[in-house]
Amino acid sequence: MTPLRLAVVGAGVSGLAAARELVRASGEAGAPAQVTVFESEERVGGRVLSAEVRGQRVDLGAESMLVRDPSTIDTLRSLGLDGELVRPGTTSASIWSGRRLVPIPKGTSLGVPLHPLQLEVIRLLGPLGSLRAFLEPWLLGPTVTPDDPLGPFLVGRLGKVAVRRLVDPLLGGVYAGPAELLSAGAVAPHLLAALERDRSLLRGLRRQPPAPPGAATGFISLRSGLQTLAEKLAEGLEPSALRLRTPVSGAWPGPWGKVRVEASQGSGEFDGLVVAVPAPAAAQLLQGLAPELARELRRQRYSNVATITLAYPESALSRRPPGSGFLVPRFPGRVVTACTFMDQKWPHLRRPGILLLRASAGGHGDDWPLEVDDATLVTSVHTHLRRHLGLRQVPLEARVQRWAPALPQYRAGHLAWRDSVEAQVATLPHPVVLAGAAYRGVGLEACLRDGARTAQALWQRLRSAAPIESRGHRGDGHA
Repeated sequence: MTPLRLAVVGAGVSGLAAARELVRASGEAGAPAQVTVFESEERVGGRVLSAEVRGQRVDLGAESMLVRDPSTIDTLRSLGLDGELVRPGTTSASIWSGRRLVPIPKGTSLGVPLHPLQLEVIRLLGPLGSLRAFLEPWLLGPTVTPDDPLGPFLVGRLGKVAVRRLVDPLLGGVYAGPAELLSAGAVAPHLLAALERDRSLLRGLRRQPPAPPGAATGFISLRSGLQTLAEKLAEGLEPSALRLRTPVSGAWPGPWGKVRVEASQGSGEFDGLVVAVPAPAAAQLLQGLAPELARELRRQRYSNVATITLAYPESALSRRPPGSGFLVPRFPGRVVTACTFMDQKWPHLRRPGILLLRASAGGHGDDWPLEVDDATLVTSVHTHLRRHLGLRQVPLEARVQRWAPALPQYRAGHLAWRDSVEAQVATLPHPVVLAGAAYRGVGLEACLRDGARTAQALWQRLRSAAPIESRGHRGDGHA
């Protein structure tokens, strides 16, 4: 039986999850398959990267995974990561009010305050801002369809102050983009669900059903860093399957319905292709195979961010602030968008005498962190952290990591755009699928799920197209 030749472009979490699923499906079906993963970088993981700072292994990209589906824990355990799983020591955080850090009020949903007259809400929004949000059940306001922008809807419901000082900082921490541009259904489907329960958004959110008892959900990380997740996914591949430092320049129609992949170390023809790179790179790769699809993929926009991990002497602070960190609203002159107290959020990172902070900078329309040198960036971040936290000493060590592109922007219209992309993929005469954060979720859980889902779709298409035994494999090339 001639094995299927399958290619995956991109060794981030989505691409590796897709490759792992293809290997699993072929084994389960008893149908041999040869999976090859192409990656332009010298490592696996994509936007997941772990490195040492002051002797501690910390994450420079994603530093936690929000688990909503208990099956994700099963996947991690199947990778042998049981002993690596850690949960935050605290999940409380604060927002910079312009003068001080104020704890994020309990009972908020993506920044929407369920009880606007709480003291913490009043401290953030002021009496008038809190009162405006409190009146939502009586004033009601605009309705929203799934692909409408979220910001104008929430401003009409809760007022400008609540959106600017509560919703925007929390959304920015996830999507690095402003509420005014983001698709309501793509980033906050639970808000739409609340309106199905009640005409009032606040009453609908208060009536949200509780999570099932015993559900193993919440934030988690890995003791050795989240890059270990990518490395464990890669371990399930044959050693020769992973082609690091091998950029792919394009994909083209091949004979007998195959896809010809042009890579830096040669070309070859494959029975199926998974494209698991950011949408702009996917557009460039698919230009010769599917120009209309490539045009659609170019519409997806990304934000660029930088993370700056700083180790200070613990004496730099007279008193550690509580919680896991803080977010900063869009004030004029903002430099730091968020700061995580790494060794408070993750107790396994705690070491005597060291304070470990991670700041984020940049975001939608704010590319300055990519344009300055490391020393300037670290100095700017330290100056602003000194203002927010009262730091009295300079850092002992700093590590800068720039991400460009970083996060896809699920703008208003994202759901329609995704449907258009998927419809075009489904009608391609060649077996190609797309995976990654650009489509169905930016978190690691979503990437794991999307990689496996797209691989299953590709496998089913190949299985239904023709009996595997009858497939010809002439002119396979040398990739």
